[in-house]
Amino acid sequence: MKLVVLGLSLSSAWGNGHAVTFRALLSAFADRGHEVVFLERETPWYAAHRDVSDPHYCRLDFYSDLQDLERFADEVRSADAVLVGSYVPEGIEVGRWARRTATGVVAFYDIDTPVTLARLAQDDCDYLRVDQIANYDVYFSFTGGATLERLEREHGAPAARALYCSADPEAYRPQAVAPRWDLSYLGTYSPDRQPTLERLLLEPARRMPDRRFVVAGPQYPDDIDWPENVERIDHLPPADHPAFYAASRFTLNVTRADMRAAGHSPSIRLFEAGSCGCPIISDAWPGIETLFTPGEEILLADDAETVIEALSAPVDQARAMGEAARRRILSEHTPSHRAHTLERELIAALRAKTKDRPMKSISDTRTVLVAGGAGFLGSHLCDRLLAEGRHVVCLDNLQTGDLANLKDAMKQPRFEFVRHDIVDPLPERITARRFDRIYDLACAASPPQYQQDPEHTMLTCILGVRHLLQLAEKTGARLLLTSTSEVYGDPEVHPQPETYRGNVNPIGPRACYDEGKRAAETLVFDYDRAGRAEVRVARIFNTYGPRLSAADGRVVSNLITQALSDAPITIYGDGSQSRSFCYVDDMIGGLIALMEHEGPQPGPINLGNPVELTVSELVEVILDLTGSGSGVVHRPLPADDPRRRRPDIAKADAVLDWRPTTALLDGLRRTINWFDADRPIVVSDRPALSA
Repeated sequence: MKLVVLGLSLSSAWGNGHAVTFRALLSAFADRGHEVVFLERETPWYAAHRDVSDPHYCRLDFYSDLQDLERFADEVRSADAVLVGSYVPEGIEVGRWARRTATGVVAFYDIDTPVTLARLAQDDCDYLRVDQIANYDVYFSFTGGATLERLEREHGAPAARALYCSADPEAYRPQAVAPRWDLSYLGTYSPDRQPTLERLLLEPARRMPDRRFVVAGPQYPDDIDWPENVERIDHLPPADHPAFYAASRFTLNVTRADMRAAGHSPSIRLFEAGSCGCPIISDAWPGIETLFTPGEEILLADDAETVIEALSAPVDQARAMGEAARRRILSEHTPSHRAHTLERELIAALRAKTKDRPMKSISDTRTVLVAGGAGFLGSHLCDRLLAEGRHVVCLDNLQTGDLANLKDAMKQPRFEFVRHDIVDPLPERITARRFDRIYDLACAASPPQYQQDPEHTMLTCILGVRHLLQLAEKTGARLLLTSTSEVYGDPEVHPQPETYRGNVNPIGPRACYDEGKRAAETLVFDYDRAGRAEVRVARIFNTYGPRLSAADGRVVSNLITQALSDAPITIYGDGSQSRSFCYVDDMIGGLIALMEHEGPQPGPINLGNPVELTVSELVEVILDLTGSGSGVVHRPLPADDPRRRRPDIAKADAVLDWRPTTALLDGLRRTINWFDADRPIVVSDRPALSA
């Protein structure tokens, strides 16, 4: 896609947040393979304070006035989308020119939407007219929530969408800097922010004369009574922001009055400080809880007492809050996330505008939702889908998943992480978008994990699956349910074909998972028969490989960690119970093959390795591969642990042309190397069961 931006400034960040926002957003947007041109009005103020002249991610050109803007008419006509920013000099006429000239989508990006609406109501806005709102194909806004509904309902915006600011986590990251201030504030002077700054920083400074404070930013009047322990910095270049936050025990966020009243209006400073891992104290406003969890990732304060209490608390408490904020930033608020939103909404607007006409330069890459994508299997699936060029949205509550599994995926511009439990209704950021494929891997899979909270396990299999089915029905996505070999229970038929109905104890300790997955299968096939959703069901048998949790109680991870630690190898029962083990790469290939299978409903399909061995035989193989001197101890077999488990994969072979290809010894070597690669081994004392 070719995007032309007519914005306030990209070249200078002096006294405005527009440049920092555009730099992060457009760099990430270019990383997604798009061409970007930024047209900036030449003004003496920004010309005298430029800190960027030749950005690597876009072409930056300057124009002197409206007449000079005509030089770029061909650029605008050839663009898929044009984005006009708020506060652009003569912005009303610039917007009109863009509408007359462009052949693609023309959107507006408002950095201060509540301020804009207030100025429009007073007929005092020089960059936008009320009647222009309905003429922009998309109205992007720093403010979300009810303001977006107001733009559409009262002003006729065809599509009003939140596009919050962000900070590059590679540039804004924790630094090893000696503490310098107990509380800092970074922001240009604003009369409506000053009372809050007075209450939450200057008053604590007066009452804590032994502590150090700092206010950085330009345009503060000379008559402000600064306490002696408050340092003033008139201008702080963006390159110095990370060190500024790193030197602060806490930093303060203060929101402008109009934006605080509207709610859902985060400032760039929230994301900069959070990305740096600096603990944030902020004024409270509606919607802030959707960005950061109060008390865990951010501290909300209304008075000086709250600030003083925070500054008096142990340092470790503040540090933990800063670390939690950075994790939230990385999972939901990076420039890559914002660029994905921009791309998605521009494509949707262009499709609506062009209807059946072919678009000039837009990829039709599928968007895939992976529920449970931070887990063992889910993270491998995310990586494979990204490698195939898909846009991937990972949904996970991190109950058993781990963001460390997604460290490579997080670097991809086509990846987005959303923390959510599918037992709860899906968030709007998921339900408001379209997906082509939905993979459901969102359930604890090892017996110790799913037995820890059996009610939640059952609800995940029923309510969670229903929520994903409703999304599939709404968007037309195909849904794949990862069911399990546990639906066969302790089988009386061996090996187990898909036609076998199982031998499950419905009231046993494993029933929450066994019967939960059986109920999930019932639900998805009911949707399929009713024509409400197209579904696929995979019955997964034992799978192993890198990223298995060392403490989840699965037999492979238990045995490997015990062997590497020279701890006693624990065998439950006499070791004669048998299993078959499929390497993770083979399993991921099977899941994708089943998802992409075209034709009539194939019904449930077993995915696993038909090579069978006893637990005792597996112990001998692992001891040999690790060279461990561990002895073996036997303990009683847990209730309902299956005696034999082996898949009949004839159907997968015939329907999907799929069969595992990784030999057990090769897969175990790779798994052992992963556990042994400079990582501490956590030896589990949980029973090594069938999972």
